[in-house]
Amino acid sequence: MNFLGDVFLDKQYKVKIDLEDFVFNLEYPFSTSGTPAKNKINLGADIPNIRETFGKFPLAVNLANNHIMDYGEEGFNKTINYLEENEIRYFGAGNESDNYNNPCVLEWKSKKIAFMGYSCPSTHPVFGDKVLNGSAKLDIIKVVKDIQSVKDTVDFVVVNFHWGDEEITYPKATDVAIARLTIDAGADLIIGHHAHVIQSMEVYNNKHIFYGVGNFIFPDFDVPCSYDGKEFLKRSSKIQEKSNKETIIVTLEESLMINYNTAIFYNGVVQKKEITIPKWIPNKQKYYDIYKKIWIKKRMIKIFVKNPRIPNINQVKLLFGIKV
Repeated sequence: MNFLGDVFLDKQYKVKIDLEDFVFNLEYPFSTSGTPAKNKINLGADIPNIRETFGKFPLAVNLANNHIMDYGEEGFNKTINYLEENEIRYFGAGNESDNYNNPCVLEWKSKKIAFMGYSCPSTHPVFGDKVLNGSAKLDIIKVVKDIQSVKDTVDFVVVNFHWGDEEITYPKATDVAIARLTIDAGADLIIGHHAHVIQSMEVYNNKHIFYGVGNFIFPDFDVPCSYDGKEFLKRSSKIQEKSNKETIIVTLEESLMINYNTAIFYNGVVQKKEITIPKWIPNKQKYYDIYKKIWIKKRMIKIFVKNPRIPNINQVKLLFGIKV
């Protein structure tokens, strides 16, 4: 079974890797006609493009992310209907009545595998509640409870976390602490996503933690954003950098051993490529915060060199470490 990173399919692409069984983070709803989520970048596609791209359907998808509710309840329900019609299991989103579809137990080969997914508030998702659908919130107490509810009845527990700072190749020290507590609670594998770049990985108590597996397929985009309740106020566009096209493919063997490879999404095609995985695991948040400040300054300088223009006041504040 292969675990993939973020997937957004605005059209059909090609995967030149043999993926017999796979699970990925579904980073968009199958709709652009529902009520848009307010004040964010809104991703969506009316045609799913999954079978056309992969040649088959995934075993399951993670829905715990900051884009699954980008077109409201209508978009979410259209997505769920499509998944159920095509017998694709899902987890990580819903409401309190279905526990956000956590855990999802799948019989695979001779094993029972449990999946669950959660979004960190820092990623600004739409969370579900007692009535409305949305992402499951990353609350370590709830994560532990969900693991304990299924641990004794399955062979392997996979926890997906949507977390981390976008574009930064290292995990927050706070996320490291959460990941290790999750392993201590009984998880066998942690798959992280949201940063849109490959992040560090580690083996903790003989269990693998992949803090960020990067984008599997996430093309350049130009989409509406900043919906104010009546209309979109502007558009958001991004040309993906090389780091946004690199990914880790995590493989669970039938023996329950973990292997992994790396790949790249280039010219509309995913193919294997050897990529160096970051190694630093921050053990204190202050060290991560220092690194982040340096990273922000370097990135701003890099962007300015590529596209020189007079910076606005917020950009100046960021450059000099002043809170915006």
